[in-house]
Amino acid sequence: MDLLKLKHFLILGFIMHLKKFLIVWLLILLWTPCAIAREIPDLQEDLPTPGIRYQTEISGEMESRIRDALIQISDTISLEDRPPLTITQLNRRARADVDEFTDAFRSFGFYAPDIRYIIDEQATPVMVEFQIDPGPPYLIQEVNILNICPEMTALPDLPSPEQLNLEPGTRIRSARVRDAMLIIVGHVREKGYPFPYVEIGEVLIDHQERSAYINYGLDPGPSAVFGQTRVSGLNRVKDEYIFERLPWEKGDPFDASLMEDFGRVLTASGLFTIVEINHARELDDDNQLPMQVDVTERSPRTARAGLGYQTDIGPELRLGWAHRNLRGRGQLLEFDLTISDILQSLEGGYTIPGWLRPDQNLIFRSGIVLEDTDAYDSRSILASTMLERMLTDTISAAVGIGYRATRIEQFGETDDLGLFFLPASLTWDGRDDVLDPGTGMRFNLQLTPFFDTFDPENRFLKTYASASTYLELLSEKRIVLANRVAAGAINAESRSKLPPDERFYAGGGGSVRGYSFQSAGQLENDKPVGGLSLVEINNELRFKVSERSGLVAFVDGGRAFNSWYPDFDDKLFWAWGLGYRFYTDFGPIRADIAFPIDRRDVDDSFQVYISLGQAF
Repeated sequence: MDLLKLKHFLILGFIMHLKKFLIVWLLILLWTPCAIAREIPDLQEDLPTPGIRYQTEISGEMESRIRDALIQISDTISLEDRPPLTITQLNRRARADVDEFTDAFRSFGFYAPDIRYIIDEQATPVMVEFQIDPGPPYLIQEVNILNICPEMTALPDLPSPEQLNLEPGTRIRSARVRDAMLIIVGHVREKGYPFPYVEIGEVLIDHQERSAYINYGLDPGPSAVFGQTRVSGLNRVKDEYIFERLPWEKGDPFDASLMEDFGRVLTASGLFTIVEINHARELDDDNQLPMQVDVTERSPRTARAGLGYQTDIGPELRLGWAHRNLRGRGQLLEFDLTISDILQSLEGGYTIPGWLRPDQNLIFRSGIVLEDTDAYDSRSILASTMLERMLTDTISAAVGIGYRATRIEQFGETDDLGLFFLPASLTWDGRDDVLDPGTGMRFNLQLTPFFDTFDPENRFLKTYASASTYLELLSEKRIVLANRVAAGAINAESRSKLPPDERFYAGGGGSVRGYSFQSAGQLENDKPVGGLSLVEINNELRFKVSERSGLVAFVDGGRAFNSWYPDFDDKLFWAWGLGYRFYTDFGPIRADIAFPIDRRDVDDSFQVYISLGQAF
């Protein structure tokens, strides 16, 4: 019996040791590949990829955008890192690309391209060359828009081929043929038909004449008039604000462009984050088209802050607060505080939008301004009222009345002034963006008569004009050429009778960079005295190197002149410089360094400017 127990004990021990051995062996098997992989991490990467390695080349004269399109659609090019196992497979890739390239050329208006490929198996790596002759372009001969439902509705006035970007004699392009459908739809909707249907009837290609005939089919649907307008989403803004600005009345002929214009007006008010203007999908029982305006309001209060720096004037702090909807109809109350070494100001404004008519604003402003510059020291209290009207989407005009009481000191002499002034301005603004324009133009003209109530014989007319242009050399603002020219004149009897703070000055971050603030003109005892006329020229080449970063090269010129007209016998002050732009969601932050070209003894070797927004 004892022998049997001993036997069972030995068997049980053997089984337990065997389990431990198997577990240890299993761990060794699992650990070994990991250890090897850690010791030789690039083993797989170093192994040659099986297959025929090759390179691809596209030869032949063609437009760069066509070549770029071929590169994008080519499997032979995109699969170079996945080489085929045989030449037969490589031939299959190239033959497939020939068909794709043929379709691509047709979309650009070349319907008879000669596309061949050669595979050089002796080259290392193997060379695949596509030899391409686009052939002659096929030109548009005729464009027709046909009524596909003539028994129901007559066609309205239709857009011309030029308006469709399909002018006869130009090369046919598939993208333009498709885009023309949207142009037709938009045109018909502006003519009072809210539900048009457009199709491409047929595109006939005449290979003998190398020409194209394009036919569209159009069913304009029923004509309509504006029906009841409903508004949703209002909370603080009153209904009257919306209805006073409606560009249509119930019963007016339908015009889709009015919907777009109204949407822009509401968005530009700053009261809403979302604006949607829609109409019903069918006419109501009175054959009118119900309209729907959906908005989402913004928070009416905004606090803002800005910090800038310029070598000549030091740091500058700007604080502001605004209430955009004080009484429920978009009334704007705002305050701005500016603090720097040369300027301390507190100004407030109150704007009544839509005063007497929807496109007209009444603006009240007042403030206290303290200036301590090299040219003069002044203390002013001012108040003004302006009437501003939008004449078109891009043109605005303003007239007003104002008064400024000032005590000013220059070269030890102190004067008290009570200036009554009548400002007037005209502005044309076609820029695509206020803080970072890439295209368009802005022109501004200002005329302001001044009358000194303390000295009735002291009166003068101040004129100022500026023009800025923006040309996008590469799309998406990758390269933008920006130019600005400004000129001013004051018809005062002499500079000595003109208040120093109303004279023209040049130099500084908003003028001729590289010269300190107000110094680009005549100096007396190394202090600027200002002038009766002004010329400024600014040129920038802006490069956007990434989504958030950009570089700028610029040349500035200008000066203030002693005479009431620019006397070019006095040479302009010129400077050059480089800048960096950091693009944020609310606009670019700029940092510029500028160097004066004709440096005087009083001029620093360079100036630095840091602020929000482009220089102009």
